Amino acid sequence: MDKLKGGIIGAGKDSFIGFAHYAAAALYNEAEIIAGVFSSDPDRCIKRGLELGIERCRIYCNCTEMIEKENTLPAEERIDFVIIATPNYLHCKMIKAFLENGFHVIADKPIAISLAEALEIKDVQKKTEMVLALTHGYTGYPMVKQARYLIKSGKLGNLINILVSYSQGWLSPLIKNPEEFKTWHLDPAISGPSCTMLDIGIHALNLVQTITGLVPEKVCANLNSTIPGNCLDDNGTVLLKFNNGINGLLHASQVSTGEGNALRIKIYGDIAGLSWDQEFPETLEMMNSDGTSTIFKKGVPVLSEDARKASNFPPGHPEGFLCAFANIYSSFFKAIHCLRNKQQPCPGGESGWNFPGIEEGIAGLAFVEAILKSNQSSEKWIAI
Repeated sequence: MDKLKGGIIGAGKDSFIGFAHYAAAALYNEAEIIAGVFSSDPDRCIKRGLELGIERCRIYCNCTEMIEKENTLPAEERIDFVIIATPNYLHCKMIKAFLENGFHVIADKPIAISLAEALEIKDVQKKTEMVLALTHGYTGYPMVKQARYLIKSGKLGNLINILVSYSQGWLSPLIKNPEEFKTWHLDPAISGPSCTMLDIGIHALNLVQTITGLVPEKVCANLNSTIPGNCLDDNGTVLLKFNNGINGLLHASQVSTGEGNALRIKIYGDIAGLSWDQEFPETLEMMNSDGTSTIFKKGVPVLSEDARKASNFPPGHPEGFLCAFANIYSSFFKAIHCLRNKQQPCPGGESGWNFPGIEEGIAGLAFVEAILKSNQSSEKWIAI
């Protein structure tokens, strides 16, 4: 396939997630980033773009300029897709603008800051028929694909219960010293109506839905703010009722002192259980009913086709977060090529899924709005 050309909105000097997007897009040599907006400050934008090797004429001061000038270029020179890696409140406006002007989009989560915005984006994508991907990057791990395969093939039997937690500690210093540092995640005008649940809680939910295919129908939430003066949630627990009568528990916190990026899931069936930890992503434990465990390792032949394809190095050679992210990008790129060739725009492996998109974005925001409502309600259960 021809190498695709991309642009990025974000990837500033101090943006971890912007760098992850930039690097993942180019990791497998399927695309290159040749244009972008790297800061709202023009001087910093130009400086950062030059640091990344972008030609000065393809460094833009805002997304409007980027759209206008890219569309004046010959088709073979202009970018094919754009990455949206900005603070949350900008996502909806930018995604719609690029889709409407003929560019495929891959966006960081959340797709927007409200369910209403997400539904607007869905309407635009349907009208434009452009490819839209959402980077729930953890779905790119080989062992997540293997877990999905094991459940789909009946290895766990009938599912009974699901426990998922996502614990970070990066906001915990603010509990004792609220002025230690500033972050837009605690500003509702930028972050949206939630901090932790909109930032990482939706990752936990997406992991459950990706692996099991279950749909949450009701929630009972208890959210709180432990940082003095913080009006958004920084910690919370949600009881879940899924379709088919299955129960679940989701905990998300960014004030879990000492934690790094601890996304962990346990799924229990009447035959076996599964356990996976994102900080140790190369192994998946299947807990058998007789007390023994089967350990699946990344890259071995016994894995499902999807899991094998997501492994890029031989067994014993570690892969991590960036490779998982790049797997999402690779599937996004394949969809663009298929659309160009008038094939089905979302090619699928044996699992029939490749990357999260607008439906996952809608599901995440519907979940967040339901738990915010539940947290304020005296009723036990709130329907999604």
